[in-house]
This record gives sequence, structure tokens and C-alpha cells, in this order.
Amino acid sequence: MVKRSRFDFNLMRSLEVYAAIVETRKVTQAAQMLGITQSAASQHLQSLERAFETKLVDRYARPIELTQAGVILHRRAVRLLSEIEDLRSEMRRLESASVPLLRVGMLASIATTLMPVVTSFAKSNSIPEVACYAGLASDHTDLLRNRRAELVVTSDALYDSDGMDRFHLLNEAFLLVTPKGYEGPKDNLLELSRKLPLVRFSAATPVGKRTDQHLRRLQLDIERVTEADRSSMVTAAVHSGDAFAIMTPTLLLDAIQEGMQLDIVPLPAAGFRREITIVSRTGELGDLPEQLAHQMTDKLRSAIKKLGPVCETAVSYYAMDSNS
Repeated sequence: MVKRSRFDFNLMRSLEVYAAIVETRKVTQAAQMLGITQSAASQHLQSLERAFETKLVDRYARPIELTQAGVILHRRAVRLLSEIEDLRSEMRRLESASVPLLRVGMLASIATTLMPVVTSFAKSNSIPEVACYAGLASDHTDLLRNRRAELVVTSDALYDSDGMDRFHLLNEAFLLVTPKGYEGPKDNLLELSRKLPLVRFSAATPVGKRTDQHLRRLQLDIERVTEADRSSMVTAAVHSGDAFAIMTPTLLLDAIQEGMQLDIVPLPAAGFRREITIVSRTGELGDLPEQLAHQMTDKLRSAIKKLGPVCETAVSYYAMDSNS
């Protein structure tokens, strides 16, 4: 094993010189190609041989012939130098980009709808690398605070966190969702729950907590039978005819796009709402979050319009003014 202390020279430069010697089979020609003296080229070759404690070339052969060790080193050197050149190119590319990496956390319910917006936005703003994470609003605080995301699209505006910019996209009402063609009672949630179970969002999710709080305010004691932590799972239970749900238009986007058949009406009792907001750390991305907010709002507006008039009228959209 070669000791690290023996590498008292520029290894990458020596490998570059060695690759040139192998390519030309002449030390003199390799030196000319690299713009160095013949003596310097020979010293690089000797340094490699001392470091690896083996002969790499037969100097008495004309042109130079490689030893077995020399063949192996050349093969590895070519790969290493290629990797280094790729690394240099990538570093130059990142250095020239105003935002080299954009990491975005999104609510799972709107991630599919907004993903094309993010990729198109990155391309138009010359952002070379994008990473997107779908999850719950409760995940987003950790993403931002631990610097694992530059911005999040969330239903929790993180008002308890300092140093954040916020760009509100929309405010939406919760609606009653029943199986397609269901003819039972829809004007009384308690009566409806006696005919169909309520499939809830898990109590650990922000939507689940909001729903449970609302039902308690209405003094509605609806039995907890089925729960799930993803909107697609909730809507699948309704689509099958086995349950009803309380959801917002954005929570219904994936279900409608997948062709699920559902009836959607306003909640019969006093309603409740939620906001969706872009949150980013103050000053780190310039005006990019605001630009992205405009594009995401347009995309969500278009997608929600396709859900029908009940969903369309349940949503209001914000002017894009930041408030920290």
C-alpha cells in the first residue's frame, strides 16, 4: 500500500503528463504538447514511479513501451482525468448560475400538478439542478430550518419562524365529497355519517387536525372508522362508494385527474378554509419565489377550474405581495 506521505507532488498534473507520454510514446513530444520542458516531464514520470514503487515504461525501447503496471495506471489515469474534467465543467457551470441548486418542498396533493411549473421555471432561469420533495405541511418546517430546501409550497405559512418571506397563492374552502350518484342525506353531516363512514385524514396530518378541530367546534361526534395520510387514499375510499370525506379543491386534483367519480358540494354546516403559501428564507433567492408564486397560481387556477363550478367558487387567489 502506498503511504500518503510519499505523495509530495501534484498527482493530477503528473497523471496528465503521464497520459501525454503514453499518447505520444515520446517524453520530448509530450513535453512540447503540454508546454513544459523535457526535464519537467521526466521528473513527473519519475515521481509517479517512485510513488507507486514500480517501473511504468521501458525507456530503452523506441518508441517507449509500457510495463504491465504502466498499462494499468494509464487505464486508471484516463478515467480519473475524465472525472476531473467533468468536475471542472460542473463547477464552472454552477459558478455561473445565480442559483446552482433549487430544492422545493411541496404538498403531496399538488406536487403532480406543480412539478411541470418547477422544471419549466428552472429551465427559464438557468437553474442547473432541481430537487423536489412531496410531503405534508408538517414536513416543511424541518426542510427550511435544516436547510434541506430553499422554499416550500405549504398550507402552514410558518408564522412562528423568523426570517421567512411568504407569498400567498390561494385560500380555499373545505367541501363535502361523496360517492358519485349518492342519494343519501347531504345537508347534515351527522345524519350522513350514519349512512356512510367519514374517511378522515390522519390526526397526525395538518388537514386531519384542522378537520377534527372543526367538527369539535360544531359539536359533531362522528365515529372514527377509517383514516389515511394521503389525499389519493382518501378519495379512493370515496370513489369506491364506501365513505364520504371533507376536502379542499387542491386535495381533489389528483383524484379528478385519475378519473375518479365523485360528487362535490359545499359543506352543509359552517365551513372552514386553508391557505397555500410559498415560504422561503428571506433574501436568499431574490425575486425568484415571487416569480414562481405567479406561475404556480396560474397553474392551480387552471387545474381547479377543471374540477367544476363548486370547486372553482370555493377558491380565492391572492395578489403576490410578500409579508415576512
